[in-house]
Amino acid sequence: MGIFESIKNAFGNKAEQEPKIAVSPRQPLPDPVPEASSADQAPRAEETHGSREYTVQSGDTLWKISLDMYGDGSKYMNIFEANTGLLESPDQIFPGQVLIIPEL
Repeated sequence: MGIFESIKNAFGNKAEQEPKIAVSPRQPLPDPVPEASSADQAPRAEETHGSREYTVQSGDTLWKISLDMYGDGSKYMNIFEANTGLLESPDQIFPGQVLIIPEL
């Protein structure tokens, strides 16, 4: 008797038995969440009665918003003055705030 036969006999020939696995019905996978497109991630600027609205994004400053909206960052005080009811200081804006961007 060889070594493999001795092992099979010692363990009751379990190597040749098929394992018994409990199989449960497969659960359906949830629908995948669509990835946000670049349009979804872009800051929002909407036209409203001669002015625009802009939703502040993380990392924004009034200077940067002014540069994007007017092409001149130094005009940031126009945005601040149009939003004095919302903003206490031109240095403190927060993501999610909706600012009015006035026409120049």
